[in-house]
Amino acid sequence: MMVKGFHENNISLQFQMEECHKLLTNQIDLVNPEGHRFVPDISNPLPLGGPPGQVTIQPQFFFNKDLEYLLTGDKERNRALSISKLKAALYQDFGLEELVPSLWIESEQVYDISAAYGITHWWFSRKQFYINKHSEPSDRDAVRSHMRILSVISIKTYERYGYNYLREIVLRRADYNEYKISEKDFKSLHPNDFEDLNILHIQGKLDHLPKQDKVNLHNAVSLWTRNIVIRKRVEDLQLGIESYQTKLNLEQPNWDASDFPFKEDYTIVFKPRAVIYRDRDDNRKMMRINEVHKFSDGTLTRIKEKLDFMVKDFKLFKFNKGMENRKWTEDDKRRSEDFIEVIERRLKIRRIFRSLESFVGGRLRDIDYRLISRTE
Repeated sequence: MMVKGFHENNISLQFQMEECHKLLTNQIDLVNPEGHRFVPDISNPLPLGGPPGQVTIQPQFFFNKDLEYLLTGDKERNRALSISKLKAALYQDFGLEELVPSLWIESEQVYDISAAYGITHWWFSRKQFYINKHSEPSDRDAVRSHMRILSVISIKTYERYGYNYLREIVLRRADYNEYKISEKDFKSLHPNDFEDLNILHIQGKLDHLPKQDKVNLHNAVSLWTRNIVIRKRVEDLQLGIESYQTKLNLEQPNWDASDFPFKEDYTIVFKPRAVIYRDRDDNRKMMRINEVHKFSDGTLTRIKEKLDFMVKDFKLFKFNKGMENRKWTEDDKRRSEDFIEVIERRLKIRRIFRSLESFVGGRLRDIDYRLISRTE
């Protein structure tokens, strides 16, 4: 490097390069350069770069390796998970899935079970007990509900190998009826339920419980919340980008639409169920209904708005602007409505997980915790 000739040694060169990087990334307070370093606003999106037509999010800004930990269960990486580092950003850009070619994996991998539960640091008997209990079957239809949890009535626990297992939790939901679940049912609950339980705790609405029961519930819910947040960050493109993951447990979307050259833009392909859309460069691509989680919020929002416009404004059994080659049918409308519902469900799941991230230190909130309500 030519710049090397201006420095006496490698240490001096490295220092100057680090200072230059900090300056470029706003980590130095220019008003008071000799004072405390400026803390960057990490809620802002990462910068884009690259030549015209090949713009990407620069890979050097990605540093979290949650997937590596989940696959190997390496205890040394336990303290380096993304929720213990910088807080997540928030992206609203369209077409982010096209800007991160380095994040996709060749084939989706199975996690180390201890790492998936976040208990790699536990001793063997305690770890095995936890895994066995959470592997027990759960009646999903009986315990899963979209009704808000209003309160926790009572808790029954028993201790094994130093862990207090929640064998019965009596909940009161929005219909004012009581429901019984146990810790093994956590895997069947809706993410909103963990949001409700965390909110009840931080707002002091569990203080009627015996102190030890309150502690046991909080420990179990916090551990599970942490685990599902880490897994979701490597299984959802948007959350993965926002948490700076170096690799996702996702294969690149099968978005090639060349087999449907005559299909109109923003109409639904019946088999495979997918929608034809236009990407950042106005190329035709396809988003399959089972790959919605591999697309960014900006892309999903744009497709949803286009579909919503067609559902509301297109006239049935007539030619419409943007679809001059055939008539808009009831099947078109129904399939578009179904696709809109899938997109809205994915966007809501992401909002819920952004809320859950804040309970485990992975995202900053700009409101008082006492004013938090469940995500709708």
